[in-house]
Amino acid sequence: MAFMKNLADRLNKKLHSEDEVIEFKKYDEESDNNAATRPEPQGSTLTADDNGKDSSIVFKVVKPQEFEEVSTIADYLIDGCTVVLNTELLDKPVCRRMLDFLNGVTYTTDGDIKPVAVNTYIITPHDVDVSDEG
Repeated sequence: MAFMKNLADRLNKKLHSEDEVIEFKKYDEESDNNAATRPEPQGSTLTADDNGKDSSIVFKVVKPQEFEEVSTIADYLIDGCTVVLNTELLDKPVCRRMLDFLNGVTYTTDGDIKPVAVNTYIITPHDVDVSDEG
């Protein structure tokens, strides 16, 4: 439950109006017990400029192996990072569940999620635009 309260608090700080409040209800006590053992998603951090200059766009490249890694990915999105998500290590039902969850996070943060290749998605915050020149 601590994770959901933390997520709600972080999302509420990002909302534009004090009247808009998100509150999550407890549904699974076991998920709280596993919170301390969640693995970090495999991946790396990139910046938009590799010439040593400070950049305002931060990319997180993640390749999760299980659904429990979704909370860390959600934290990246809430923090305003762009996430490149490679789902090739996930089973189809787990991938669908993760994408559903991340679509919810993306919706609440006014972001966008787009497929860029088979099993690969780019998830951007509201202030980053990805164009398709294809």
